[in-house]
Amino acid sequence: MVAGRKAERHIVPLQNKKNTDTIVITKKSARSATAERPLFNNFIEWWFIHGSFTGPRSGCRHFMASIFRYRPPASTQSPSDGYYLLLSVLNPATGQNSVVSRGEKEVVDTLFKQEKKEKRINLDPRLIEAYVGELQSSGPPPPISLENERAQVTVDPFSLVWKDFSLVQSGTTFRIRFCEPGNGMPCDFSLNPISPRYHIEGIGASFDRPMAYATYPRLELTGTFGDEEVKGSAWFDHQWGSASWFLSQPSGGNVFGWDWVGINGDDGSDWIILIFRDMESRKILNKIAILFKDHDPPRVFQKFTARPIRFWVSEKTHIRFPVGWRFEIPEIPAKITIDAITDDQEIPVLGFMRAVWEGAAAVSGTIGDHPFTGVARLELHGYGYIIDFNQYLQFHVNRIDECIRSFFPGTMTTARYRQFVGSPWWRHEVTACNDTITRPVWDLMSRKKKYWRPVVSTLLLEALGVSSEKYRMLLSVVPELTHTGTLIIDDIEDNATIRRGDACIHKKYGLDVAINAANILYFLPSTLYSQHPDLTDQQRLDFYKITLDTFIKGHFGQAQDIFWTKNLSEKNIAAWSCDHLPEKILQMYEFKTAAPAIAAAEASCILAEADRTTRRACVSFARALGVSFQITNDIHSFDISLQQEGRCGEDLASGKITYVIVRALELLSTSDSDRLRRILCSFRLRKNPKT
Repeated sequence: MVAGRKAERHIVPLQNKKNTDTIVITKKSARSATAERPLFNNFIEWWFIHGSFTGPRSGCRHFMASIFRYRPPASTQSPSDGYYLLLSVLNPATGQNSVVSRGEKEVVDTLFKQEKKEKRINLDPRLIEAYVGELQSSGPPPPISLENERAQVTVDPFSLVWKDFSLVQSGTTFRIRFCEPGNGMPCDFSLNPISPRYHIEGIGASFDRPMAYATYPRLELTGTFGDEEVKGSAWFDHQWGSASWFLSQPSGGNVFGWDWVGINGDDGSDWIILIFRDMESRKILNKIAILFKDHDPPRVFQKFTARPIRFWVSEKTHIRFPVGWRFEIPEIPAKITIDAITDDQEIPVLGFMRAVWEGAAAVSGTIGDHPFTGVARLELHGYGYIIDFNQYLQFHVNRIDECIRSFFPGTMTTARYRQFVGSPWWRHEVTACNDTITRPVWDLMSRKKKYWRPVVSTLLLEALGVSSEKYRMLLSVVPELTHTGTLIIDDIEDNATIRRGDACIHKKYGLDVAINAANILYFLPSTLYSQHPDLTDQQRLDFYKITLDTFIKGHFGQAQDIFWTKNLSEKNIAAWSCDHLPEKILQMYEFKTAAPAIAAAEASCILAEADRTTRRACVSFARALGVSFQITNDIHSFDISLQQEGRCGEDLASGKITYVIVRALELLSTSDSDRLRRILCSFRLRKNPKT
């Protein structure tokens, strides 16, 4: 094409139920300058550049820069539009992917205040409230940052400058500057379009609210990486419009996500493949593939299959991303495989999405009878949303269960038995172990449970900035198996009959079996301390200490509980109530229920090498959480739905002095308080379900 030639316009009807929707693609010569200036009347807009460059000393690098402009709602007091930058540089030789994720603090603060107030999206509202509160009080976790310095933007000529990042357009040339994250190496690139500029109207999750999309699929890259001259290629996108790519309704609704692939084929073709999803159901809402060739009209395909063939789970966020894909387009026919060059190309982002996967990929396959190769960029957006926090927790619960079963299998093999007790001097008896230890233990472990202690420990370690992956076994096995042991002993001491909806272990298997099984659970998990390859000697010593402290406190707490139950009388309750009884009960809760949570918090701090201030804060949090958990259990004891199982009011029936009962004695009217006290202190009355 030559400069000044009239732009070509292609109208492509889309195959849908109404058959009235179209995509309009306008093709304009690479030599014709189009200003990619901000379009301020749109709610959201972004400029996206990705590419690769090579130098004789630096080798190959892949980079991506995406800068977002968003307009605050009219009801907010933000002084102007806000900007957010995502930047990544991948060294494929080492697999190191360095990232920047930063926003303007003033505008982001305003937006999240508005979001907290309105809560209009289908994410877990408790999570939204907790996240926004944490963001406002403590800011985002690294590497996300909020900057007081604002971006400087000019329209004519277009330039966007923000700290060490700049994007400037001069005629048909784009110039981008930034520092490589991590080492600060300055990058200064000029990008000159080789392909035409394609302006696309009609792409979106739905046809009624599409965004506008301008793309230059191929640009020549020249410039410097530090003091070294480099060459390469790049891709440039400019998008603007409503929030329709993100949300089902202008005011909120369901959160959307997408899978985007940009391909530069070695045959000179360029591709965009887009799949839009509702992220709660993962249902595909719309999909489209566009083929660009310089001398041919763009071709649009909707009848194609897109199948993930490989997944990667982030150690940092636990988001499961489909990083390998197989696309088949029968009409051509084409079979194209996309696979990530490096799996970990995740970028943390501010907001409820938590992270996106944005990275370089390799291309292989066939088109017709010819092999097809090239380079690609894969963008996976929306996979980090937490629609239901309980489902998110289930991911951790499944991994915890996996670790426990690996350490302490439901059926002990001879080899595993030997790992625990050593080689026999004469001969081992594994059947006895299975019959009197593993079978009763897994009977209790298989019943409905919460696993909240190892979950807290795992999430707390990650909140302190350390991946939990290599410590999963330690954080899963120790708190849960030792807790199971304490439950068996507690039931024996309380003469309980039901635990987790079935007979207590001592009732089902006998007192001798129950005591022995519980005691082995106290000691067996600590073998992980000496065996774990990533612990220092000091960390091993610290773990032994906190484990012993937990056992000691737990038994002192149990002594209080037994004392109150054995000496229950109206006279004693009156005397105890005059001597700080509620506070003593809370202290008992710390010893019995919160102590394992505190130990889990301390374990996380030991692994993270946290300072004293952080450790005190984590322990304080665990104490409050553990005590609150026990009080919640006290309340649930009176849940009317438990009546059919004969468990409604079981604390009261057992003569337990709980915080809820003691506070009721204080807060009820005199006659009701007296009545409750008589029931509590009378074995006959409290054992009567009607009472």
